[in-house]
Amino acid sequence: MSAIQTETATLIPTGTWTVDPVHSSIRFDTDSMMKSISGRFTDFEGTVEGGEKQSARGVVRTPSVLTDHEMRDEHLRSNDLLGTERYPEITFESSRIEHVEGDQHKIYGDLTVKEAGIPVELDAKYQATGKDADGVEKTLFRVQGEIEWGPTRVEITADITAVRS
Repeated sequence: MSAIQTETATLIPTGTWTVDPVHSSIRFDTDSMMKSISGRFTDFEGTVEGGEKQSARGVVRTPSVLTDHEMRDEHLRSNDLLGTERYPEITFESSRIEHVEGDQHKIYGDLTVKEAGIPVELDAKYQATGKDADGVEKTLFRVQGEIEWGPTRVEITADITAVRS
């Protein structure tokens, strides 16, 4: 991808953008009760609106959680943790996106896990906007943050490639 732009006062260029799940990833790391777990979700979607009034929203399908250990994945899907049968989705909706400086931004919003809203403040780094080899316009950014979920601290990293809709 040849980058046209690598710094902007808005995280998301003007327009509607759809997250490309093939070229994006949502990962997590937890440290809880003497355990460290890293994993990812493989089934998710989202849209971002750019310009003066920026917004972001997304859905992660909880049964897609993977840690590369089948027994642990099943435990994460169980009612002890994600309860994927009853709560098949985690949702995010931004309330505002602010420019900090350079390519750094803050995203404020609500992450809903098991029907409980968790206010979040995420760091976002704009990476580039441009056209790929096929002429498709894309924007790239990385979002990072952490939440307290019960006794567990969860670090979240999302590398997002979004395609202009």
